[in-house]
Amino acid sequence: MKIAVLVSGGVDSSVALRLLKDEGHELTAFYLKIWLEDELSFLGECPWEDDLAYVRAVCEQAGVPLEVVPFQKEYWERVVAYTVNEVKEGRTPNPDMLCNARIKFGAFYNFLEKNYNPELVEGSVPFDKIATGHYAWTTEYDGEAQLIVSPDPIKDQTYFLSQLSQEQVSKALFPIGKFPKSEVRKLAEKFAL
Repeated sequence: MKIAVLVSGGVDSSVALRLLKDEGHELTAFYLKIWLEDELSFLGECPWEDDLAYVRAVCEQAGVPLEVVPFQKEYWERVVAYTVNEVKEGRTPNPDMLCNARIKFGAFYNFLEKNYNPELVEGSVPFDKIATGHYAWTTEYDGEAQLIVSPDPIKDQTYFLSQLSQEQVSKALFPIGKFPKSEVRKLAEKFAL
């Protein structure tokens, strides 16, 4: 399978990448740069440069090509601005949910469609799946992709993925979703991550 792997520099996405590589899939890693250095500088420094250094090291070790995708504008427009407006209205939005549905499986898929579609066929990209290091997994039942709870009740992230559409869930792949965090850490040691 040809898979676009979203990597963050953390242990979960790094292990997900290595599991897929060891399974023999054709991978391209993508780091989504969403930190707004100027707009959010009052919050302090974001370690995105350190994260990117970890991502580069993991990709180099695994022999997987890496592309950095600047999504600051998309993140601001689709997540931050909406969140600020909702808070002003007295509501409590969840930016992580918005980021997953609108950026990782939204804007990123549009980016792949635009930049990795040699035939320019609408809705077509040369990747079979988009993989992340989320603690969840999917299955198909009666022709529909279903999001399934991770066996690790503390790390389960299906709540943060609950706003994904049926189409988005069908394109998603969560290689570590069936593992507890303790097993993911063991795998990280095995892979020397």
